Amino acid sequence: MISLDILETEEDREKFRKIYEENYLKMYHVGLAMIKNQTDAENAVQEAFLSLAEKFEKYSHLSSSKMTGLCVTIMKNKIIDMIRKANHYSEDELESLILCDECREHNAQFMAEENEQKAFVQKVLKQIPEVFRETLVLKYYYELSNREIARIQKVSTKTVEMRIYRGKRKFKEAWYETTR
Repeated sequence: MISLDILETEEDREKFRKIYEENYLKMYHVGLAMIKNQTDAENAVQEAFLSLAEKFEKYSHLSSSKMTGLCVTIMKNKIIDMIRKANHYSEDELESLILCDECREHNAQFMAEENEQKAFVQKVLKQIPEVFRETLVLKYYYELSNREIARIQKVSTKTVEMRIYRGKRKFKEAWYETTR
C-alpha cells in the first residue's frame, strides 16, 4: 500500500486504509480488463490510490458507493494515461476503448437491469454460508484463480475447489428456493 504520510490525521489514514481494502480488487480487475497486464494493472492501482490520497480531503466525505465509483473512475483514467504514454494503441483504438466503456456505463436500461440482477444474486448469496459465499465472490466476481483464492484464504487449492463445488451447489439450492 502507498505511504499514508500524505494524509494529515490518523483518522484520515484509517479511513483511507478502509477505502483501500474495499476497492483494491475492484480497481485491479478494471485495470486488468483494460490492459491485460498484471504488473501494469497493479502499478495503475497504486498510482490511482496516490492520486486519491493527494486529494483525500476533497473526497473523504463521499459515501462508500460513491467512493467506489470515484476509485474506479480514477483507475480508468490512470490506465488510459498509461496506454497513451506507452503508445500501445493508436488514437483511434484508444478513443474506441474509451467510447465503448462510456457507452456501456451510460446506458440507463443496461445499468438498471444489471443492478436488478446484482441485487437478486446478492440476495441469494446471503442465504449461503459465509465461507462459500466469500469463495464464490472471489472466484466469479473478482475472477481470481484457485491458487490466488487459496493464498487469500490461507487454505490449500483442494479446499478452495471443494468450497467452490459446495458453494455452487448451495447457491443453486438457494436460487431455486428464492425463485419458487
